[in-house]
Amino acid sequence: MKGMIVCCFITVLVISCKSAKESVSLTGVKWVAESLNGKEIKFKEAQSEVFFTLDATDKKVSGKAGCNRFFGTYDLNESELAFSGMGATKMACLDMDIEASFFKVLEDTKSFVIKNDKLTLKDDNNVIAVFKALDEKADKKKK
Repeated sequence: MKGMIVCCFITVLVISCKSAKESVSLTGVKWVAESLNGKEIKFKEAQSEVFFTLDATDKKVSGKAGCNRFFGTYDLNESELAFSGMGATKMACLDMDIEASFFKVLEDTKSFVIKNDKLTLKDDNNVIAVFKALDEKADKKKK
C-alpha cells in the first residue's frame, strides 16, 4: 500500500513538472528564431539575429528582423495570432533575404502552438517558423 502511494505521488509530481515546463508564456518572452519556412537560419553577419517580444499590456510586438529593428501590433485570441501595422528601420545588410522571409512569416501567421520552450507559428495549414524562448538572465551572463 505504501509503495502504491509513493508511485502515485511520483506520477503526480512528474505530470505537474511537465505541465509547468510546457507553460512558457507567449507574452513577455524573447522568442529567437530557429527556422523560417523549414530552413535553419544561417547569418552572413555576426551580430545578426531574428527575435521578437510581445507586450501583453499594449498589444505591441517589437524585435530584430536580422539587420533591422521592427515594431507593430498583434491580435491574440486563444491559439489565433495575427500581426499588423508593421514598421522597421531601413538599414541594408547582407542578410536581407532572411529579413524578407521573417516579415513574410509575420504577415502569414494565423495561429501558434507553444510546447516546452518552443513557439511554432503557422499559416492556414503549415508550420512557417519555429522560435525558442530565450532565458534572458542566461543571455545577459554571456555578454
